Amino acid sequence: MTFEELDARFPNGFGDAEISSVSLDYKSRTATLQLNLRVNPPDSPNSQEYRRGVLTIRGFYYVSIDPPDIGHLFYPSKSKITVDGFSENPETFQLFERLQPTLPPSAFCCRFFVHDWNAFIHIAARDAEFSSTEM
Repeated sequence: MTFEELDARFPNGFGDAEISSVSLDYKSRTATLQLNLRVNPPDSPNSQEYRRGVLTIRGFYYVSIDPPDIGHLFYPSKSKITVDGFSENPETFQLFERLQPTLPPSAFCCRFFVHDWNAFIHIAARDAEFSSTEM
């Protein structure tokens, strides 16, 4: 499944998601993001209800984590970061113009804007899957 297909499955997509950990396995080319997703529509009385889950990215071509903006270096430490997920944009990731032509046509490219850093996490991969860790 592509990032865009997963994003469409949830009322808020990956907007205001909370990432608590990122794990990269270069041998298997798998990225695992532990996160919380908002599960109800924005106009719902329970719009702030989150569900814990795991976003598994398989066959990644790259994972690039931008450093925090200089004005965000000294924020208090937190147990998670707040992000918004989007399709990739060459205007915010200038290297993308050179990378995209080298990727297979089936690859998806996405980015997470990290509010706490004023920076991005960029990912290109073959496949993605979300699984809830709550019963």
